[in-house]
Amino acid sequence: MEFSVEELAQQVDGRVEGDPTRRVGGLASVTSAGPADLTYVVGARYARLLNDSRAGAVLVPDGLDIEPNGATLIRVASPELAFSRLLEVFHPPRRREPGIHPTAVLGRDVEIGDGVSIGPYAVIEDRVRIGAGSSIGAHAYIGPGVQLGENVRADPACSVFEGAVIGDRVRLHPGARVSSDGFGYTAGPDGPVKIQQIGRCVLEDDVEVGSNSTIDRGSLGDTVVGRGTKIDNLVHIGHNCKIGRNCFLVAQVGIAGSTVIGDGARLGGQVGIAGHLDIGAGASLGAKSGVMSNIPEGQTWSGSPARPHREWLRASSAFYKLPELLRRLDALERAAENSDGEGN
Repeated sequence: MEFSVEELAQQVDGRVEGDPTRRVGGLASVTSAGPADLTYVVGARYARLLNDSRAGAVLVPDGLDIEPNGATLIRVASPELAFSRLLEVFHPPRRREPGIHPTAVLGRDVEIGDGVSIGPYAVIEDRVRIGAGSSIGAHAYIGPGVQLGENVRADPACSVFEGAVIGDRVRLHPGARVSSDGFGYTAGPDGPVKIQQIGRCVLEDDVEVGSNSTIDRGSLGDTVVGRGTKIDNLVHIGHNCKIGRNCFLVAQVGIAGSTVIGDGARLGGQVGIAGHLDIGAGASLGAKSGVMSNIPEGQTWSGSPARPHREWLRASSAFYKLPELLRRLDALERAAENSDGEGN
């Protein structure tokens, strides 16, 4: 597959500087790109790498003063976004062929839309509805009454249990578990008693769930993940949580039940959030933050227990100064003891 620079610029609303007829046959990083490759830089720091690059074409931000080093430039508002779009041009997503594999098991009253693909040994329980263009991978399990929207992709070994409502264009990576029972117990005379979980788990349109992540169904109400939210691998979302739209939850995040997270929040890796808290829209939580209180909108918090980021930085700086402070204190104490001894 090969395109002219002009053709690629049209795909991303870019402006060409240099030879628009130059042919591009692939995409690569700045350091590995060759004369037939296109790459991108996002700022002056990375633009310097072009001095030693052999790239034939480069996506660069509008307004950045840059020495092309023989390459043809494509000016765009966001080189990273433009590059991601061109990745789909050169490497279009692979679609499974429509059809139902003979080893798949289908229950009663299953509704299947046009162009659906169901892979080997998949199990589709009673009353499931699968929207047009969706694909169910090998060994996946779709529980009773589950509703899947259009163009959903459930990769191999996914499990979507009873009570799930999945929107359009949702992607479930291998091993994802959606609508599993919430962790609900009460004390009984002989030990913990399981509280039946009868709520739903709702994933709105364009949600992505990473490999081996788990999202519990609600206990009575719904667990909801808002439209466009992206969930990394090994994330756990407890029952009755409400996750807003366009949030990012990075690997190993754990969110206890009934927590509400506002639109556009960003949670770094291994963030842990206690239950029944409110995380404001646009909030950012640094990696390994232990959140035990509500977070206001738009603020950045870090640490464990989590504090406003600048406060945490000051505390961290002071912590690493403690050994020197202790040495100085010890020296002062010895000096004071010697002074007392001489006075006596």
